[in-house]
Amino acid sequence: MIWMIRFEFEKIFNKKIVYAAIAFIIIMGAAMCIGRGAGAQKVLKPDGGYLEGREAVEYDKEIAARYEGILTGEKVDEILETYRPKEEVELWWMVNNVYNTVSGKWGEGDETYDGTDILSVFPDYQDKRPMILGYSEGWLNFLETGQYMMVFIGFLLVISLSPVFSEEYTRGTDALILTSRHGKRKCAWAKIIASYLFTLLIVGVWLLIQSFVYWRDFGLDGSGASVQLNNHWTFANVPYFLTNMGAAGYCLVLWIGCSLILTAFVLLLSVLCRSSFATVIAALACYAIPAMFGQMGVPPQLLSLNPIWGFLSEAPLAIPKLSLSGGVQVSYVWVVAAFALVMTAAVFVYARKIFAKHQVS
Repeated sequence: MIWMIRFEFEKIFNKKIVYAAIAFIIIMGAAMCIGRGAGAQKVLKPDGGYLEGREAVEYDKEIAARYEGILTGEKVDEILETYRPKEEVELWWMVNNVYNTVSGKWGEGDETYDGTDILSVFPDYQDKRPMILGYSEGWLNFLETGQYMMVFIGFLLVISLSPVFSEEYTRGTDALILTSRHGKRKCAWAKIIASYLFTLLIVGVWLLIQSFVYWRDFGLDGSGASVQLNNHWTFANVPYFLTNMGAAGYCLVLWIGCSLILTAFVLLLSVLCRSSFATVIAALACYAIPAMFGQMGVPPQLLSLNPIWGFLSEAPLAIPKLSLSGGVQVSYVWVVAAFALVMTAAVFVYARKIFAKHQVS
């Protein structure tokens, strides 16, 4: 069985188009990590000069440490008053992390505190706990890089896994497989296991690299700060208290879980379609078209079960926590994770049966 899995894994991997897609992922990943890493950071000093690179990161952390904790109106007012640029800056996000975070929501046109209540700018927030301010640059860059890169990796998985079963139909080798001793059972399982190993290898290696790069560049500073407080206002619609580290953990679950869901979808299409080309087109359509569903009133609970929305993370995190018996509340992220396990189990059962019953022409 092991040699069959190895053989199927090599069949998935050893294709020019797969090599090209992996090369694209490497180039895009390197570009995003460099463009969002410590070397790309730039902050404004009180004297009007700029710090760049790791000096900028350390300076940013020092400022954030002064104001770390519960965000209050007084704290917002002090930050805006202390760090308001005396002259026009090159780009508004080059002041410093905490200033950039608060100025967009609580600053008037002259960058003074407008008196708005802290939680009123988060209409979706339903938690009684206050917002916690802290250094968010590294966490934000990690989360946004992961969102975009997982979407790209999703396309790689579609291209790589679409031919797993359908290629046998195209080449006519299904006749040989299905009439062999282990063709109807072990060969199908080997294909499925090899596909999931490929998915876990690609996703796992990338997430380990990404995690290491951003940990090296930014450390874990700001891990306890509210994820809603960042200068891009990403995750501002999360309705419950969630820290940067908690959001990173949830996103890792979503990214891995949705890669398993996508693998299941592609394998089911591959075993049903009569050609590799048809499988690729169908899989790409099923993966990409739902990206438009957010503008069509589709409930976020359904959107979140689609891989591309799960990769982008914000839809499942924006769903209020589910209340279970005993007053326990859980994030919808765990529904996505459970769905991934169900889809994986379904593939092992139904893909094998469909392939085994395939009528060879």
